[in-house]
Amino acid sequence: MFKSVVLFGLIGGLLAATSTLLITSIGDATQPTIFSQLLKFLTMAAVLYMCLYGIKRVRDNMPDKKLSFPQGVVVGFGISALASLIHCTSWELYYFSNDYQFAREVSQNLIQKAKLNGANAIEVAELMVRNGKIVEAYANPVLRITMAYLQMFVIGAIVSCVGAVLIRNPNFWVAPHKKKEATER
Repeated sequence: MFKSVVLFGLIGGLLAATSTLLITSIGDATQPTIFSQLLKFLTMAAVLYMCLYGIKRVRDNMPDKKLSFPQGVVVGFGISALASLIHCTSWELYYFSNDYQFAREVSQNLIQKAKLNGANAIEVAELMVRNGKIVEAYANPVLRITMAYLQMFVIGAIVSCVGAVLIRNPNFWVAPHKKKEATER
């Protein structure tokens, strides 16, 4: 069980870290594009798949092909936790390499965009106050790291619970040749 958690957690985390590296090095990470949003979505889907597949793999390696709900949740949470930790670390490395200016640059881009879209002085001032609070929050490393970690872990935890319920059924997600063997018995 531990090997599967580490293996699939590392794969999921490295996928997330690679995605972060691509998004931050190819374009301007402070101005989200359709490409970067799509890449984030696909990465999250791949990480969640790793979580489900890890639970399935543990079930398939059990002698009686049965996995209890708590065992499935532990496997899924472990994979999600490790992948989230690697994702969070890669984000912190990017943030450090950006001289901790990411939030400030995003704020400036939003204000500039609002001005270009014809926002009046009051709307711009309100946006500056709101963004100032966000920049201030991002300056707190505990809050920033927690937000980056939870960004992936919460969804992974939900998928782990749902996956543990579904995959504990030995007839769920079985390879076609295994289904044939199971029906012949």
